[in-house]
Amino acid sequence: MALESDWPGPPVQVIGMGMETGALGQAARAALDQAELIVGAAAHLAALPALSAEKRPYPSPMSGLWAMLRANAGRRIALLASGDPLFYGIGSTLLRHLSPTQLVFHPNVSSLQAAFARLGRPWQEAEWLSLHGRPLVSLRAALRGNRLYGLLTDRESSPDAIARILVETGFGESDMWIAEELGSDRERLRFIKAAELADAPLDCAPSNVVMLDTRGPGGVLPEFPGIPDQRFSTGAEPGKGLLSKREVRLTILSLLGPRAGEIGWDVGAGCGGVSVEWARWNSQGQVYAVEVHPERLEHLAVNRERFGAVANLQIIAGRAPEALAELPDPRAV
Repeated sequence: MALESDWPGPPVQVIGMGMETGALGQAARAALDQAELIVGAAAHLAALPALSAEKRPYPSPMSGLWAMLRANAGRRIALLASGDPLFYGIGSTLLRHLSPTQLVFHPNVSSLQAAFARLGRPWQEAEWLSLHGRPLVSLRAALRGNRLYGLLTDRESSPDAIARILVETGFGESDMWIAEELGSDRERLRFIKAAELADAPLDCAPSNVVMLDTRGPGGVLPEFPGIPDQRFSTGAEPGKGLLSKREVRLTILSLLGPRAGEIGWDVGAGCGGVSVEWARWNSQGQVYAVEVHPERLEHLAVNRERFGAVANLQIIAGRAPEALAELPDPRAV
């Protein structure tokens, strides 16, 4: 998407609201005082009753935000965000349209940062993952044993759904902390074991984040390249079927040398032995798995989900070379 090079108005002010009403820096307060249009969630707008600017809620769906901004480009605009707008926030969306010189970001304390403060654990030790608006099975791509995670959630990726994934993947002994309604008078931090939560779901507030320490034998998800053959779905007995064998896959991956941002094609992907590992171990690349056989496509989809490669492995049902015509050019095939 091309950036807007002729944005006619002043830079858009993007203001993180933080955990508490009034927890804004001087520059953020000045931006709000000078704004002519303030756009935000209803709760954030309600926290600013004294400001005289026009206030509008974010459009639904959010894809309408750019049209709203463009129609008001000559005004001083402030957008309200939660926490740090550049941490899994609205900042990424805005930067698809506007350059950093056309935006001014005012970060605040994020929900995960606040949650780790409540827990009393150093948050630089954690791995971060947003499940908000993303498939829950993408968690499978990130899980490793004996790791600390901070997770942004949504209604589909609820604490009990996360717990079930942990149990399924051999991490039922994991410690979980659920931080709810942070910054409000309803704030709550609860501890529970994953297996307990999977068996008896808790009634959690919709606004929550999850922290977890993975514990347990694991053994279901790979932690290093070279997924055992028997873990793949092929329609045959474990370790058999149309699947590039483990030693061959490791050789192929070594020769490919995948790097972030690169595109690869796996033509005649079969059940996905190469393409699944390729995508799983290069999460910032894109892999296109081309296969024509219906049964193999079925197992390819199962393996894609089983190993969590749902974000960057695209399955193309068709026969080469016709199925390749619309794909982006690859670095490796």
